[in-house]
Amino acid sequence: MLFCAAPPMSYINPHTYDNANLSDIRLPSGNVIPVVDKARYLGSMISRDGTDTVDVVARVAAATKAFGSLSRLVFRSDQVSAAAKREAYVAIVLAILIYGSESWCLTAEMWGRLKRFHHQCARAVCGVSMWHTREYRITTVSVLKVLKLRSIETYIRRRQLQWAGHVARMPPTRLPRMFLTSWCGHPRPQRRPDFTYGESLASALEYAGIEQEGWMEAAQDRAGWKQRANGIREPDVGHIDVHAVLRRRAGV
Repeated sequence: MLFCAAPPMSYINPHTYDNANLSDIRLPSGNVIPVVDKARYLGSMISRDGTDTVDVVARVAAATKAFGSLSRLVFRSDQVSAAAKREAYVAIVLAILIYGSESWCLTAEMWGRLKRFHHQCARAVCGVSMWHTREYRITTVSVLKVLKLRSIETYIRRRQLQWAGHVARMPPTRLPRMFLTSWCGHPRPQRRPDFTYGESLASALEYAGIEQEGWMEAAQDRAGWKQRANGIREPDVGHIDVHAVLRRRAGV
């Protein structure tokens, strides 16, 4: 059983949840139902505090294992082309990493975790070490362009917008659709409230250059909305020829 806590400001003593009884539940049959602070549901981790931190940490750990398992035979192999490495990374590692990201509400810390993993994998696939990065000033943008990969923000924002469009096209009687347009008539709590899904969706719309006003009407066109979500353009900045740098380093 998962105990879902209210916001910390709701408790007199947030550390004990006002002395809530979180001991295991013993049944008359002698079996025990443990009370946990996190649980897996449909492949995603749900935590007691309602944030996505636990799920992001679990996703990064699972993707790290997948990348490590394929590292020697695929990603670091000289016998596999860069295009094949990219396809393997996107289809396996990246798919594991951002599974369930459609509903994530990511803080700056969680974005940092995801970015670091994505960039480390890209450098490993290209054979670029931190020494190369410092010595030749090889930027992350350069490495991603060599592999024809997008930033982690683009991959996640695409999924968030596609899911938001799917919910927006649901009938008004569907519960997810009702939640999307619902409003909680509760007084604003003190201090900065927790980052919400609404703010996360607004950030995704801004990232894609979509106006917040009227986006639900635009999402009714399924094909057009999918095209807008997949057509996110990233800044076109200059980059270094990574392969040329590595060839010079090897004396080729």
